[in-house]
Amino acid sequence: FEGVDGAACSACVLGTYKGVNGSGTCSECAAGLYLNVTAGSACLTCPAYTDSVVGSDAITDCVCNIGYEGVDGAACSACLVGLYKPVNGSGLCTQCEAGRYLNVTGGSVCVGCPDQTYSLVGSDAITDCICN
Repeated sequence: FEGVDGAACSACVLGTYKGVNGSGTCSECAAGLYLNVTAGSACLTCPAYTDSVVGSDAITDCVCNIGYEGVDGAACSACLVGLYKPVNGSGLCTQCEAGRYLNVTGGSVCVGCPDQTYSLVGSDAITDCICN
């Protein structure tokens, strides 16, 4: 609850908290946290490999990080090799385009094959890049 001593207090709204008793104001939950109840005293941590904006008020505000796939509000999984995801949010990883590869998990951008070589869609190693 927030307010000044000797006056009526009001509950902290969703996405805000106040961790101590006494006069004062509620604070917004930091990025990566959320609070889905009023009058909260602490924010909750988003699931693994997700993030949220400041003041988030629902677990579904926690969205997958770049390079990770899944649904809003749930733990996300790293994109496999040969797959990438360049944006935050729900959605699936995408195969690397022809002529590109990605040899790490959790990637956000595929690497171009060397000059005068090409690779198939979804390539996951530089050795997939073969001479033209």
